[in-house]
Amino acid sequence: MNMIYSVEQVNRVLNQLNMGFTTSAAKLLVDSKLKKVERSSHHYNTSFNYLVDVQGLEEYLIYECRLDANLVHSAVYGGNK
Repeated sequence: MNMIYSVEQVNRVLNQLNMGFTTSAAKLLVDSKLKKVERSSHHYNTSFNYLVDVQGLEEYLIYECRLDANLVHSAVYGGNK
């Protein structure tokens, strides 16, 4: 199973990359560009009823935003591996 993040976690990753997103803006990005995963349990501290596929987030940041892969990897997985 792929790793999944909440919208709030996506927001923190975007902020680490100095993309300056608010949670609302991160939600819009998730809704329009990223793969959402249904939240099957309530073990995630989030206001939203879905989660985000982390691999899709990483690919979006590298291939669409053209950010350095090492920088993205560090921001996405830094404290979570």
